[in-house]
Amino acid sequence: MVRELWPNPTDDLDIASRLAADDRPAWPDRPWVTMVMISSLDGGVAVDGVSGGLGGPADHERFVAARRRADGIVVGAGTVSAEDYRPSAVPIAVLSRSLSLDPAHRLFGDPEHRPLLFTTHAAATIHGPRFGERAEIVDLGETVEPAEVLAELRRRGMRSVVLEGGPTINGQFLAADVVDEILLTISPLALGGDGPRLSVGPALGGDHRFAVGRVLLADDLVFVRYLRRRG
Repeated sequence: MVRELWPNPTDDLDIASRLAADDRPAWPDRPWVTMVMISSLDGGVAVDGVSGGLGGPADHERFVAARRRADGIVVGAGTVSAEDYRPSAVPIAVLSRSLSLDPAHRLFGDPEHRPLLFTTHAAATIHGPRFGERAEIVDLGETVEPAEVLAELRRRGMRSVVLEGGPTINGQFLAADVVDEILLTISPLALGGDGPRLSVGPALGGDHRFAVGRVLLADDLVFVRYLRRRG
């Protein structure tokens, strides 16, 4: 059972309906960006290299619901490989400066749901032909910057996207200040070790502040919706 603890205490909540009712207005030049992540109590983001061991049925339901209400998925190439992504009816935009992904990966196995591969001009020239019709290559020039990725997705009609990591991609989007919302699940597990955090990259300073928008609870998992404070 999912319970809403704040701001509207409710028992036996339908998490998909609750997420679908949230307002996520697109920006004129980019989609609304929702980072969707799970973390252990002590900040770990993976068990044996993947995030699935941290969650449970309620977290999976939240993850699927967040995807279904979005117009697109943004993810790094490393996460695609580690989490063994598969084709999705929701368009998937993969960020890869080197374009080192294997064209035989199952993500590229459905011609009806080809992913977008955002990459540099050099990588597109050298490695792009390997993908043939399995993916659409989007050449961004010298670098793969979050603002350029999002602007292209907005031009394609996407009003909201979910950002699914990994930590390096999260760090880049946070540093660019284009993350509007974070849906964070806090797992009851403590992992220890020295694994990656939710984001890695340059220090952001004290002005990157998010406000709590909602708190849910299910099976000792805490679901927090954070909204970017602007102005």
